[in-house]
Amino acid sequence: MDLRLHINKDHLSHAYVIEGARESGLSALRELMESFGIATKGNSDYHEYEFEALLIEHAQEIRREQGMRGAEGAKKIFVVAFNSIIHESQNALLKTLEEPTEDTHFFFLVRTSEILLPTVRSRMQLVRTDEADIDVLPLAREFLRSTPSVRMKLIEGMTKAKTDDKPRAKEEARVFVSALEPLLYEKLQSGGQGIAIALEDILTAKRELQGRAPSVKLLLEHLALTLPYS
Repeated sequence: MDLRLHINKDHLSHAYVIEGARESGLSALRELMESFGIATKGNSDYHEYEFEALLIEHAQEIRREQGMRGAEGAKKIFVVAFNSIIHESQNALLKTLEEPTEDTHFFFLVRTSEILLPTVRSRMQLVRTDEADIDVLPLAREFLRSTPSVRMKLIEGMTKAKTDDKPRAKEEARVFVSALEPLLYEKLQSGGQGIAIALEDILTAKRELQGRAPSVKLLLEHLALTLPYS
């Protein structure tokens, strides 16, 4: 992933949302900063965060940090990687993006920008890399409104992966489960039944999928059978 093809040092936007895998994305962002002459180690103006879910306290912490004075003439850089983000966090983040501090630049790394509210996305410049090839939000929506039998068919590509394809299936499953979370939060806010328990199952699945050898089949089939549908 070469972000220099998408981001120009002389015309930096205040905020970017970059779609791509976390490990390679963070590595590419560090390389980009170094190529700009911005140190990523031992530099108090370079901030890097990794979250499974970006919570409101994280958004508030980022807001406090970006409001502090940096070194004279230096750019303040915030690299923030996350898999999901709740509405309250996005609203808190929106305040930061609407009131940009001079020479402060944000780089948000996600698998799909579809997890962001339109008002938040509109404040960022989208960078879609060649790794942003897993568009799971439509699949997540269809999964939640389908019956268990249909769900089983929807996830077959991940649950029946051959040995050589299992690492990719694991990553797809992790991204897929992360995409389910904000959709369930929407149902929770609208008074949906059984959503709190469903969210607990999602958090358990996400935690297990971070392990070295999770049973993708067992985890996804459990969600297919237990998550409420409408």
